[in-house]
Amino acid sequence: MEDTRNIERTAAAHGVPVSWMVGDVQHMARTADYNAFHAANGDDAQAQFYSSLHAAMKAKLPWYVPTVSVLTAGEERDVRRALSFGERAFWGITWNSRGTDGTFDYGAPWGTYCADVHSYKRPQPDGGCALLAFEWTARDLTRAYLSGREAAFSTDPDDLLVRGGFSPKSAASYARRIVDAFAAAGETQPIVMIVQQEASDGSIAGDAVVMSALFDEAVRDGMKLETLTQASRDARTFSAAPRAVAFPYIVGGREFESGVLHGDTLYPATIDYHDSRVGMTFLSGRTLPSRVFRYADYPVSRFDRPLPEVPNREMPSLLRATVTDGWLKLALAAPRALRFGVAIWSDPSHLKIIGPGEIHAGRAATVLVFDLKAGTNNVRYRCGGCRSSTFTYSL
Repeated sequence: MEDTRNIERTAAAHGVPVSWMVGDVQHMARTADYNAFHAANGDDAQAQFYSSLHAAMKAKLPWYVPTVSVLTAGEERDVRRALSFGERAFWGITWNSRGTDGTFDYGAPWGTYCADVHSYKRPQPDGGCALLAFEWTARDLTRAYLSGREAAFSTDPDDLLVRGGFSPKSAASYARRIVDAFAAAGETQPIVMIVQQEASDGSIAGDAVVMSALFDEAVRDGMKLETLTQASRDARTFSAAPRAVAFPYIVGGREFESGVLHGDTLYPATIDYHDSRVGMTFLSGRTLPSRVFRYADYPVSRFDRPLPEVPNREMPSLLRATVTDGWLKLALAAPRALRFGVAIWSDPSHLKIIGPGEIHAGRAATVLVFDLKAGTNNVRYRCGGCRSSTFTYSL
C-alpha cells in the first residue's frame, strides 16, 4: 500500500496522471487510494481480463470505464475476452524480448501499433485499428537491440537499478537521456513513451529518484502527459501509419554489448521501422537492414513464441547505388518476393528524396520502402540534394 502512495506522490509532484493497472481482485483493497488519486490527479485504472474483477471495479470505482486491457507478460494474451469487455486497446507487449519474465515478444513492433486481433504481435494487415497495442514500458531502442537485454535498458526504474547495473544517480541521468531521445523523435512524428513502475510490498532504493528524473525531464521537454485511457484516443489516430524512428546510443550501466560490438568504440545508433507488412532494424551508416520481420508469415501469435526473422539466405543484397541528374538509383537482388527497404543516412531536409514509400527517421535518415520481386530489381527516387552515392552519416 505504501509503495502505491509513493508512486502517486512522485507522479503528482510533476503533474503526471497515473494509470493503475489492476491484476486481480486482491488489488481492490486499494479502492480508497484509487478514488482519492482519481479525484486529486485525474488518475485512471484499468483491469486484467477477469469478469469478477471488472464487476468489482465498476462497483467500487464509479468513474471506471473499461478501455485498455491489462494483458501481462508470462501468460497468453486473451484478446477475444478483452474485446468482449469493450476494450479496444491492450497494454503489455514487451518489445524485443526473448524470454524475460517468461515472454517472447521478439519481432513485435515497439511503442504503439494497431494490432491484428487474430495475431496480436503483428500489425493489422488492412491498415485499420480494431485493437491498439501499448508496450509494457519504453525501451532504449538501440541498447535493447544490441545487447539483447531489453529489460536492462528501459523506463522502468527497477529494471535500470537491478538489471542494468546503474546506481540511482547514474540511472536518473540515463533516464533523462532516454526521455530526451523520445522527445526528439516525437518532434517529427507522434509517438507514445510509456513509463511503468510496479507497486509491490516494498520498493527498491533509488526508485523514486529515477521516477522523479523521468517525470521531470518529460515536463521539461514539453511532452503531453496522459493516462492510458487518454493516450488510447490519441494514439489510435496515428498508430496504423508507417513509422521510422532513429535512436542514439546512450552510455551507462553494464556494457552487455561488448561482445556484439567487438570492441568497436564507434557506438552505433539504430532506426526501427514498421508498417502493416514489414518490420526492419537498421544500424547507423548501413544501407541494408540488419533484420527483417515479414508479418504475413505470422497468422497466429503466442506469448512464448518469438516472431522469426527473415533468414539470411532470403535477404536481398544491394548490387549498386548511383546518383545521376538528381535521381538516386538502386539495384537490388532478391532471392524471393519481399517487402524491403534501405536507409539513406543523411538529414532528409538536405536530400529532399521524393517517391513512394519514403519516410523520414527524424533528422538522421530517410527510409525507402518498396516491394521486390524475385531476381534483380531497379528502383529510383528523385533526390534534389544528392550529389553522390556516399551520404553524410554512411559508413
